[in-house]
Amino acid sequence: MTSKASDIFHEWKYPVLIGLMLSGLVFSKWILSVSQFLLLFAALSDKVSRRRLIEAFRSPLVLALISIYIMHLAGLLWTSDLKYGLKDLQNKIPLIALPVLFFAAGPLKRNTAINLLLFFVANVLLLSIVSLINYYISPAVPERIAIGQSHIRFSLLICLSIVILIHNSDLPYKWYKYAVAPVIITLLYFLFILESFTGYVVMGFLLFFILFLYWNYLRKRRIKYLLLATLLSLSILAVAGALDVKNKCFPGPVMKDFSSLPKQTVNGNYYIHDTISLLMENGNYMYINLSVPEMIPVWNSRCEVKINESDSMSIARINILTRYLTSKGLAKDSAGVMQLSDEDIRNIENGYSNYLLPGFDPYRKRIYRFLWELHYYNFTGDPSGHSLTQRFEYWKAAVSIIQQHPVFGCGTGDITKTFQQEYERDNSKLKKEYRLRSHNQFLSIAVALGFAGLIVFLFSLAAPFLFHKIPDYKLYLGFIFIFLLSLLNEDTLETQVGVTFYALFNGFLLFILPNKNKSEHEKARA
Repeated sequence: MTSKASDIFHEWKYPVLIGLMLSGLVFSKWILSVSQFLLLFAALSDKVSRRRLIEAFRSPLVLALISIYIMHLAGLLWTSDLKYGLKDLQNKIPLIALPVLFFAAGPLKRNTAINLLLFFVANVLLLSIVSLINYYISPAVPERIAIGQSHIRFSLLICLSIVILIHNSDLPYKWYKYAVAPVIITLLYFLFILESFTGYVVMGFLLFFILFLYWNYLRKRRIKYLLLATLLSLSILAVAGALDVKNKCFPGPVMKDFSSLPKQTVNGNYYIHDTISLLMENGNYMYINLSVPEMIPVWNSRCEVKINESDSMSIARINILTRYLTSKGLAKDSAGVMQLSDEDIRNIENGYSNYLLPGFDPYRKRIYRFLWELHYYNFTGDPSGHSLTQRFEYWKAAVSIIQQHPVFGCGTGDITKTFQQEYERDNSKLKKEYRLRSHNQFLSIAVALGFAGLIVFLFSLAAPFLFHKIPDYKLYLGFIFIFLLSLLNEDTLETQVGVTFYALFNGFLLFILPNKNKSEHEKARA
């Protein structure tokens, strides 16, 4: 390699590989993995980086950041399932690799680092647009709208993208000033379509947090109060939307004289009247005036999607049909099915369990699902298949396990096995396919590593504020705010995308992004 080619290689190796990693975070787990290996080779390719690799392990900040990985490694000492423990450690490699490698890379030129952040935003925008086009061509359930991505994980990427765009609103690019507002609107619209409750909550709190962070940067008082009024208006609309769904779909128990219920359908078949179950749709009781044998033949005569009572998928369709008829106040019999319009039939085929749902916007649809899960859990005690109420069972099990293993937890490899044992011990109503981990990162760490591990984790989160002059304080606060909120209802660090999201941006904002003034390391490299 010639001297000139070598200079170009060393100048661009880190920007290209980090850019590849940022793109992989959005589009491809394989690219995400490969780029991390390539980053290691890049760090070994020059003397400065090799020296800094060694120096990384003498840095208090780096040691603090990797301490949680070391704690998981130590957790193998008191685990019985070594195979699962090693797999878990493999999944968490970015927690130790990226802080060390980014420290070795050192700060890039500020323009280069900012452009990498914008490149990440461009990738998020591209996937959002492609997914939107695909959604309108072939509608999918919210969980599958974001192509190749978990809707929860992708909602976090959207939130961070918006923070990056707002934070860099003073960039001297003419095109940026014209593009930033349409891009933010597009991302917000896609977040709206995703129906991610986590995304809604994070973005709701984030908008107020951003306004708080940048309040003094807004020069005109009129703009300040206009933005504040806009956020308050959006908050009022959000509350009003939730109340609208609550009042229409879940008005509360309605006293009904069950003694006057009809015994037979117009065809002479006997109704089932379950007066114990208080499940309702739009204030109407679900399990009264019910004759499933009458519904099925009439439904099959009107719809291409046939129902076979013995088929498990058909049982789900019967439930949707029953709920839809209930929502309209119709009897669950042949007469009720005949009263359905062609539009009603299409709605049921598309999985709508309430006739109001097609007219709801994505936010109100998600609120409806949220309230239905609470309603169902309240009257049945069964959380299976419902993301919110399942979490109640996960958290309950996690707290019980922590009480049994408070100091050092059950071990890195035994967390899944211990959860299964706890569900069996507690006679949980959760079906076996839904018996998962805590879906709260703080609880997950406390289960695996006890309060000792939780303290180490909290210390690693606080370390940047204790040991380091953060290059871009406000941007880092925005990122860590998003990350911390995600930990409350997700095991963010238990998936490849989640753990890399944290390790990548944490390392990038601490070690790769320089201060506005040229860093000493940048000067040395120059």
